[in-house]
Amino acid sequence: MTKSKVSAAGLLLAAAVVGGVIGAVATSLAEDRGGRGSGRGGREGYVERMTTELALSTPQQDSVRAILQRFEPAMDSLWRDMRPRFDSLRQVARSAIVAQLDVGQQEKYQAMLARRDSMYRERRSNGRN
Repeated sequence: MTKSKVSAAGLLLAAAVVGGVIGAVATSLAEDRGGRGSGRGGREGYVERMTTELALSTPQQDSVRAILQRFEPAMDSLWRDMRPRFDSLRQVARSAIVAQLDVGQQEKYQAMLARRDSMYRERRSNGRN
């Protein structure tokens, strides 16, 4: 394999890894932010997970809720600013992954992404209702 092909393969792999990491982080953020106030998402879901994993007392839970509420406007603003960049990078990573798949795998990958995106949109819309 030539040096340029090795470099290209390395770059492609790096893009796929970065896309995966960014996707995982974004999914985690979306789960933490989606469905505010109920279920396992949003602020309340985050407090529930912390309570389960860290055995928070009731006063600690109240303090964590207040902290999250206080920082929510700044976090929302930051996400609005970053969202277009994130979406663009995610699309580049997805395209790089598609290039590695055969036609049958590409169809299954597109269906997998459509299911994931649909679930994300549903969680977002349920969280705003």
